[in-house]
Amino acid sequence: MKVTVVVSDEPPLDPELRSGPGFAALVEDGRHRVLFDTGPDPDLLLHNLKGLGYEPEDLTAVVISHNHWDHTGGLQAAESEVARIVTPERIGVKNELVREEWLGIGDMVLTDVLEGPPPERALYANGLLITGCAHPGIHEFVEWCVRRGLEVHTVLGGFHLMGATEIEVEKVADRLEELGVKIAGPCHCSGEVAKRMFRRRFEFLNVGPGLEVRV
Repeated sequence: MKVTVVVSDEPPLDPELRSGPGFAALVEDGRHRVLFDTGPDPDLLLHNLKGLGYEPEDLTAVVISHNHWDHTGGLQAAESEVARIVTPERIGVKNELVREEWLGIGDMVLTDVLEGPPPERALYANGLLITGCAHPGIHEFVEWCVRRGLEVHTVLGGFHLMGATEIEVEKVADRLEELGVKIAGPCHCSGEVAKRMFRRRFEFLNVGPGLEVRV
């Protein structure tokens, strides 16, 4: 299974791609392609998808983590081409499945919608957990997986730790280590304190557009 970062605030790993506020990642299992979040606007999403060799019609489904503009703003580029758009709360788009519990695509698992606010969910694939912003807490999503017998060795995405103190971030890092996390890729709303500490504590991923992770 392959995960490719399509949109993030971090510098792109491919000079043909562009950075932007928000997050989007493409998850592929050889037969299906699921886009997790869509970034802030359709132009950026389309530019980076095409730069990575994809078109919106290549997508099997879109999963929205939560209803914030920097995660839903690119939907316009994909909604007419995708038969299933899974959302944690109604956002008024075509083919919307609100709080769908089962993605039914390969080994990908949607977490329950956890309350933030806002309501938010994450996507699990073969030991890797992808989060949009993790408003409920990155450790809460990992705990959800572990309680269901799903091992999490890698976390990637927004961790909602911007503005957190070093002590607060350290507590989160401690808990993730206890839960078995080995690799971390914080971006977007994670904050510089968290990035520095996670770089020290875990095997670290630079989550710029173009990053590929195979699991």
